[in-house]
Amino acid sequence: MYHDENILCYSINPLNIEISEIIEFERMGTLPEIIRKIKSGVYPESCIVKNLPPIDNTLEMYNPYRKCVVKFTGFRDTVIDYIWCGDLVFAVARYVDEPERECRYIGKGDYKVAAVLLKRGGKCLDKESFTRELKKCIERNPKK
Repeated sequence: MYHDENILCYSINPLNIEISEIIEFERMGTLPEIIRKIKSGVYPESCIVKNLPPIDNTLEMYNPYRKCVVKFTGFRDTVIDYIWCGDLVFAVARYVDEPERECRYIGKGDYKVAAVLLKRGGKCLDKESFTRELKKCIERNPKK
């Protein structure tokens, strides 16, 4: 699986990577050819390619380079945008294929909690409460 801030690409079948390319990557950090192709937008035929929904607008100004993860949650592709503020994580989980379904989470735990709450229909914060708490936290914890 590969993802950046815009694209999710994964293959159900294994992709061939030469042992020599793996050794070169471990020694020198040189990416294997298939990874370089994927990063440049050339995807293997066996890959499923999806556009990620845009970053949640409440996190966008605090996360301009989009720190996010993509997880398979309940057999669904889920993107989690998140930032840390002090010792709290502010996370928004959304299904890639259904971005209007979302869960906003604030806590001292892992950002993946947002995805679990989304999957289970757990208690999520509304956008206004999430935004208000995020602004308070940013004011209390200015970047140095």
